[in-house]
Amino acid sequence: MRSAGCTLLPVREVTIRRDDAGQRLDRFLRKLLPASALGNLFKILRKGLVRVNGRRADGELRLAEGDKVEIRIADDALRGLREGGALGEFGQKVTERREPSAFPPNTPKLKVLFRDEHVLAVDKPPFVLVQPGEGGDDATLDQQVLAFIGPGESLTFHPGLAHRLDRGTSGIVLFGLSAEGLRGLTEAFRHRKVEKRYVALVWGNPEKDEFTVDLPLARDPSDESRGKRVKVSRGADAQEAETHFTVLGRNTDWGLALIEARPKTGRTHQIRAHLRAVGLPIVGDPTYGDPRKEREKTGSGRLRRQFLHAWSIRLAHPAGLDAEIRVRSPAPEDLRRTLAWAGLSGAWPKD
Repeated sequence: MRSAGCTLLPVREVTIRRDDAGQRLDRFLRKLLPASALGNLFKILRKGLVRVNGRRADGELRLAEGDKVEIRIADDALRGLREGGALGEFGQKVTERREPSAFPPNTPKLKVLFRDEHVLAVDKPPFVLVQPGEGGDDATLDQQVLAFIGPGESLTFHPGLAHRLDRGTSGIVLFGLSAEGLRGLTEAFRHRKVEKRYVALVWGNPEKDEFTVDLPLARDPSDESRGKRVKVSRGADAQEAETHFTVLGRNTDWGLALIEARPKTGRTHQIRAHLRAVGLPIVGDPTYGDPRKEREKTGSGRLRRQFLHAWSIRLAHPAGLDAEIRVRSPAPEDLRRTLAWAGLSGAWPKD
């Protein structure tokens, strides 16, 4: 029998899914109840209002797949903690991602190059932003991916972008589809364990078929276009940057060369800035290119973006599986036309 003056609080329970596992309980609660102040979460933990598998738990407990997390709290208080977050009814994810039918009619169809339960590789078209907040209202690549994948079962994780490409650059972009996969991808990029290969068409005639540029780069303070342009610098704010290049084909009569770039580091605009620094600006590049040559040599056939394509990625499987991920992306139509114009169609890499 219930004691006088004692109110039984409703119990809300969620089950920890694979991609929610491995987190500390307090961090899981902060994602589950994002409107709550940190002090309020600690308060309900101290009062024993949060239990894991029926037992009182502290915030440092690591959650495992299948754990049952119970929260005993009044409905009105729960709504206050949850307001503005990612949940509707407690424990049920509500997605704000746009469905494919809501995208503008001119949105390019998502092209999947590789997919398993941990990793997704897609082929980014030129002029598509990889994520919101970079200007423009068009559908971004990650919005398309999230709509394609769906909300999933996890309450605190959704597929995430592992790296980026510039708006005018096309080619392979990787996403983590599981928490384990995204963590592995992030670590692989951080520790330079991803082999990335790009193809660029440049103005000029490189002296050697193989060469390396290891000039440090820093933000260009004279840049007025949102501060993204970089330049070679020896200043205190400069970052090391290294790119290896191989010449794939030449048109010496026109002063053009098709080059493969293998960046060792991953700095903003690294390939574009390095090629400009050694007198080999990329054809069509609006920021680091050669406007005079573009006007004189290409005329009405001028490429409307930089001739730069992420054509190959290779890495050990980021979820620790005994496998290697190798992805290739063919040349887009606009680059194929430019290669035909330059007489270098046969120079595109085969492997």
